[in-house]
Amino acid sequence: MKRYEGRGITITWEPERCQHAAECVRGLPGVFDSSKKPWIDPLGASADEIAMVIDRCPSRALGYERTGD
Repeated sequence: MKRYEGRGITITWEPERCQHAAECVRGLPGVFDSSKKPWIDPLGASADEIAMVIDRCPSRALGYERTGD
């Protein structure tokens, strides 16, 4: 599992579970951009916006934990 620390949220990603449905990329291209390394920028949107898009991940490869930031 990979972790990406942001403001108020930590994004987790399990690449072996990912089905590449691209819900994340379509939902928040400023955070999820498969053409960049790393492909997740947790500072690209608010914690609430990120959580809303991650909740749409069909494979549950993406997850998040709220932090006190």
